[in-house]
Amino acid sequence: MHCRKQSSIGLVVWFAGLALALGSPLVFAEEKPGAKKSSAEAAMKPPPELAQMNSMVGTWKCSSKMHLPPEMGGEQTGTSTMIIKKDLGGYWVVGQWKMGKTKTTPEMKGTVYWSYDAADKKFVELGVDSTGGYMHGTSDGPQSGTWVWNEDGTMMGKKMKTRTTVTQKTPDTTQVKAESEVDGKWVPMEEDDCKKQAGGHA
Repeated sequence: MHCRKQSSIGLVVWFAGLALALGSPLVFAEEKPGAKKSSAEAAMKPPPELAQMNSMVGTWKCSSKMHLPPEMGGEQTGTSTMIIKKDLGGYWVVGQWKMGKTKTTPEMKGTVYWSYDAADKKFVELGVDSTGGYMHGTSDGPQSGTWVWNEDGTMMGKKMKTRTTVTQKTPDTTQVKAESEVDGKWVPMEEDDCKKQAGGHA
């Protein structure tokens, strides 16, 4: 009950702030057909920078090589799928991924959202998975076809700092390399070779 009450108050505050930003009173009247939009409403468009992720939209299948600690099974291979599409009016790009179980780990699922923060001039990402892990990160954008994401989060109950490098070799092939920071050094976690499936183009 306490959390729900806090969420309700938060929504009221959010709507109030939106109303003030749009220069309108706290009365949400039904929009009349043919009514002209305010300049603030007309200016509310998805960030154009997000178009740089258009080539990633589609269904991808990946073969993975994981570098796990010995207590978790050590070196392993696996397969995963990610479906990437635009969401929330085009303001975000969302990826739904699933990794098949391996000899020591169960099937895992997760969701990642990407967008562009015009205030900080950074691409941003937010992710959660079926083990309770989460992460958030930023990127300066693609450099010669390569994205580097610097991330913070938790995995299996432990705080982690990670770096994910995504290189789109061709419109249909992408390589992903994930690393974690251990004692000030970057240690390989996983490599993925991904192929876009037929009919999976933007």
